[in-house]
Amino acid sequence: MKCDAVIEKIKVRVAGIDPNGPRKVLGVFQLIIEASDGVHELVVDLKNLKVTEGKVSDADVVINLKDEDLIAVGTKAITVHDAVEQKKIKMKGDEALFQALVDAI
Repeated sequence: MKCDAVIEKIKVRVAGIDPNGPRKVLGVFQLIIEASDGVHELVVDLKNLKVTEGKVSDADVVINLKDEDLIAVGTKAITVHDAVEQKKIKMKGDEALFQALVDAI
């Protein structure tokens, strides 16, 4: 995937969170990323502070986006808010939790 560098940044950032410190976002996020080589699934678990490839059935929020849109958001070429408004990001689940994630990014 083209967005592998952005995924690595996510992994590093999650790994750097102090598990005993205050956290603004506690949830499980399922990312479904459409890329030229197929669909990739990534679980960002901010409850247990881990990022893994695969699928989880009990995600609080499911986020669908394309590879290039994840790159644009990850490099701050576009804000998450603008990407959602332009329908580049589709979200299902806990809207308040998704908004907390957006605010924390």
